[in-house]
Formats: sequence, structure tokens, C-alpha cells
Amino acid sequence: MYLCGLIAADGYLDDYGIVVIAQKDKEFIDIITKILRKLRIYISSVFYDKTARVWKIKIRDKEFYDYLLKNGLKTGRKSESVRPPSIEPNTKQALAYIIGFIDGDGWIEQVKKRRRGKVYYYMRIGIKTKSKEIRDWMIKVLTVNGIRPHKADKKDGYEIHIDTLLAWKLACYLLNPRHKKKLMNIRDDRTLRS
Repeated sequence: MYLCGLIAADGYLDDYGIVVIAQKDKEFIDIITKILRKLRIYISSVFYDKTARVWKIKIRDKEFYDYLLKNGLKTGRKSESVRPPSIEPNTKQALAYIIGFIDGDGWIEQVKKRRRGKVYYYMRIGIKTKSKEIRDWMIKVLTVNGIRPHKADKKDGYEIHIDTLLAWKLACYLLNPRHKKKLMNIRDDRTLRS
């Protein structure tokens, strides 16, 4: 389900049975390639697209393609009508989907707040999508799993912010090297409390 979330965020399905995953980070592409090979999903090519300035994995695997279609993905580039997968919100698979989505279209940030003359730092995970339906489903999944999200409607899409200490629960499962590097430099004053 991780791959389903990642492709919903940073990939697409064409009308001819091809799945494409795109990422700027070659190291992350290598990690995804290893996962696909371990799952015995057929990769037709891995290449650098000079026009888009991203690395791409092209997959031709009918069973995997059908699996993605059954779990809310549609054909076409960056479809705004991505549907939630057909899984229960209180499952590990639902959280895996969100972790994949974060690795694709999410971010980690350092937040600095001032309160009563003191400065506090904490980590925030952000997610952005053009699909309100998928955003609302992710909020439900996070809430059911004890992680309190906040939503923000923007002109260019729908966001989720996860500010609670439980954001670290999700962060430890992220595979994107860019996120891992960012996490190493995050200060979260809440983790210092006993």
C-alpha cells in the first residue's frame, strides 16, 4: 500500500498499462527500484527525464497496474480525482498509504513558536493534494489511529499538517532520503520533556 500512496502523489498510470514513478532524488529512485524488484514487479526502465528534470521508473506489470486501479488511482497525469483506496482506515495498510504519499508529496519542516516570552521548536509533517476526497480520507485515517491532523484549504490544493508528537511515529517509517536528512536536523522541544 506504500507504493500506492507514493504513486498517487508522485506518479501516474497511462491508458496502456504503464505506471510511472517520478522523483528528483536518484537515491530515492534506487530505494523504490529495490522495493519493486523485491516484490517482483516488472520494471521496464529507469531513466533521467531531462525535460522534466526528474528520475523516472517505468513499470509494465498488469497485476500491479490493476492493483493500483482497484485502490483509487486513475489513468492520466496528476488526476485531481484520486479516490481513497478501498481499505479500512484503522489498518496498517491505510497508514502505509499515507506514508507513501508523504514520501511523494509531503514535507518535513521545523516550526518555531513564541509563547509567553519563550521560543519553542517542533517538527511538522505536511501533505498537499489536489483531491479533497483523498485529503478527507487521510484525515480520517490519522484520527482513527490517534494522530490529530489539521487541515488547510489553499487556492492550489488541500493540505494536512501533523504537528503533534505522534508525527514522529509516521516520520520513522519514511523512506525518502530528503525527509530523513531533514529529520536529522529537526529540533523538537517536546521530545526533551520527561
